Amino acid sequence: MNTKTHMTAKLRSVMRNLHFVDVWREMYPTFKVFSCYTPTHGAYSHLDRFLLANDGSLDIRRVVYQIRFLSDHAPLFLECETHMPKPAIPLWRLRPDLLGDPEYKKDLQGVLDGYLSTNWGTATTRGLELEALKVVIRRESFSKTYGIRQHLDRELMQQEEVLAAVQRQSR
Repeated sequence: MNTKTHMTAKLRSVMRNLHFVDVWREMYPTFKVFSCYTPTHGAYSHLDRFLLANDGSLDIRRVVYQIRFLSDHAPLFLECETHMPKPAIPLWRLRPDLLGDPEYKKDLQGVLDGYLSTNWGTATTRGLELEALKVVIRRESFSKTYGIRQHLDRELMQQEEVLAAVQRQSR
């Protein structure tokens, strides 16, 4: 078995085991279209593809290989709609109003100082370090706001109990 055939068989095996499908090939099983032309070898190949899980979570509207331009690869355009449910928990958002709280600022500064002194310069790229730093800020912010919300909920329950007791006494 030559290398090309072996690698193609290996790719198909991996795709089958992971339940992935080549979207273009699924939609056009008999068409002979190639995504790449290598002028050095004068060879066409089907390198560029969308591999998606075959779980019914996407409704593929269309998939099109566009004209090769500026590259030996043809851009692949995919239009789809997802059937994934919206998350029940709202997305996290930074609470800028908390940044005015001196205790919050002090806690956040301590966490950031600790993270930066330990981790800055250890990632392969500056972008990766910044993304990790954003995760640390989100985690700390989420933790702090969750703690504040729990404290306020407890205070509210106590105030409601006091109010109920006062209402019982006034009857």
